[in-house]
Amino acid sequence: APHLKRAGGTATVKAMLLEWCRARTRGYQHVEVQNFSGSWGSGLAFCALLHSFFPDAFDYGSLEPAARRRNFALAFATAE
Repeated sequence: APHLKRAGGTATVKAMLLEWCRARTRGYQHVEVQNFSGSWGSGLAFCALLHSFFPDAFDYGSLEPAARRRNFALAFATAE
């Protein structure tokens, strides 16, 4: 999109998106969004992001960092 180049380019947009994700997930246990790779590995960041919009969709407190497959499945099922 041409307007992205004027705003500082892809790096700026990526930084803004990362900060938005960080702000939406702040305060969620076991979630500290620092990047777009390792910070999302347990699936909890995805769950926290969705939970921040749909707090009644599932019990975030019942999730475990080690249950990666369950966390991702829950996140994608909720997002659908």
